[in-house]
Amino acid sequence: MLVRNLVIAVMHLVIAAALAAVAATCVQGILGEALHAARAETLQTYIRMRGDREQAVFDRAETFILAAEAAFVRRLETLSDDEVEAEFDRFFPPYGDGTRRSAPALFEGVDLDGGDNAYGIGAFLGDGEAMTLEEQRRYLAGLHVVRTVGEAWLQQFSSLYYFTPDRRMVMFAPDREDRLEFYRFEAPADFPLQADEDPRLFSRETNPDGVMQCTQLSRFVYRDAGERSATACRKPVLDGDVLLGAFGTSIMMNDHLARALEEPPAGGVNLMLGRDHQVIARGRPAEQDNDVRVDPAALAGYLADDPRPRGIVRAEALGQMIAFSRVAGPDWYFVSVVPLDDIAVTVSGRTRQVFLIVFFAAIVVSALASLVWHYLPALRLPGQPAARTGADTE
Repeated sequence: MLVRNLVIAVMHLVIAAALAAVAATCVQGILGEALHAARAETLQTYIRMRGDREQAVFDRAETFILAAEAAFVRRLETLSDDEVEAEFDRFFPPYGDGTRRSAPALFEGVDLDGGDNAYGIGAFLGDGEAMTLEEQRRYLAGLHVVRTVGEAWLQQFSSLYYFTPDRRMVMFAPDREDRLEFYRFEAPADFPLQADEDPRLFSRETNPDGVMQCTQLSRFVYRDAGERSATACRKPVLDGDVLLGAFGTSIMMNDHLARALEEPPAGGVNLMLGRDHQVIARGRPAEQDNDVRVDPAALAGYLADDPRPRGIVRAEALGQMIAFSRVAGPDWYFVSVVPLDDIAVTVSGRTRQVFLIVFFAAIVVSALASLVWHYLPALRLPGQPAARTGADTE
């Protein structure tokens, strides 16, 4: 009889454990998915707002450059040959080394016809003494455009320049600390003005629609040391298949990146990645004692295979949730990385609680059922025999 009772007790324990395990497994799956879905929804809202904010900077730059392009096309149509011949030498005199530079008064300030004024302008025109009349017309138009449009947008953008791939450029940047002296006086006649990313901008293969592109972080050409902290956003001007030049503006990114990476999501950290998925800047974690581990190579793998402009990736292998938003123009990624450890801890704790509650509840129910079976015969169904006790056996 003792063996029989032990077997029954073990069966009750097994059944209770099985019921508890089923309940715990269900809770683990349902609660885990619910918490992950809630985290993803929160991150989706966060990345939408922050992504739009980072994109707005480059959208404004594109609007700025499009305004310059439209003004340039109008200027080209109205500049006569006589005006070009009368004004070009005045504003871009020969420098004596085969180049033309901007007249010093263009930076210091000079009165123009009609009561207008030009200032803050510097130019370097490689092989300037060999320029055709049409090339002179374009640079005279570019001069007036960077002067007027650049001044109108000066509170938002510190520079506007017109340039062509043949080592020529005219720029409005009145607040530059170098006063544009490198271009106006210091650059050697054979200075290679082309930037490394010019072929990518001008090529019909890499930029078939002639859209604005922004460079990776770099230094200004007059600096050969220091932090790479500026990006140049440029857009080619096309007349059918004819390249008329390009307009661009340089944007210092130090303060912008610092602001962009502030206020990460709870428990996470914000990053800015370049077009090659390299880390440009990393913010501080939301919590001082929380050091979020970030694997740039792993992040690059997730982002490279995802064609969406914005989204959430649940990186189980990393134990993290990744929210990203592509920034058009520089082709950067604004990324928020949030660990999932807290969800795993919560789910594990609740699963244990459910297991124990169901297990002990099943034991209690089983014990009560046994009591009813043995000691409350009146509650048995009619015709159901009573359990035999040890005394009955004797």
